[in-house]
Amino acid sequence: MNTIYVLPQKELRHLFNKAGLRFTPQREAIWRLFESNSAGFTVSQVAAALAPQKIGQTTVYRTIKALQDMEYLKRVHAEGGEHRFVASRPGHSHMLVCRSCSKAVECTDCDLSVLEKLIAKQTGFAVEGHHLEFFGLCSECF
Repeated sequence: MNTIYVLPQKELRHLFNKAGLRFTPQREAIWRLFESNSAGFTVSQVAAALAPQKIGQTTVYRTIKALQDMEYLKRVHAEGGEHRFVASRPGHSHMLVCRSCSKAVECTDCDLSVLEKLIAKQTGFAVEGHHLEFFGLCSECF
């Protein structure tokens, strides 16, 4: 399994504390699960995987939301319409998702400023940002 982004425990503790949240073993276990698999997980998969450790679904939801707010988890579309979450670095990026193995890779190169300006001009919208996801087959699957 590919790791997208690994956070040392000290840094993870700091992130939660900075967000005004307690750093707990449950929250660490949830993060460690995400950093162990580049395909990411749905909320229900995380809850099922951590149920033996007595980590409840409410804790899973809240921790995923907190990690998303801190920009360390990104949401990607999964087959069947359910969303998965994958570990990522903070900041603007796009995900490339393999249709076969579900591996997600982060792409930080993004210059869509010309397209954003064109869309703003054509629609009259004040474009504030975008979310873009690429699908295809990774090098191991094609």
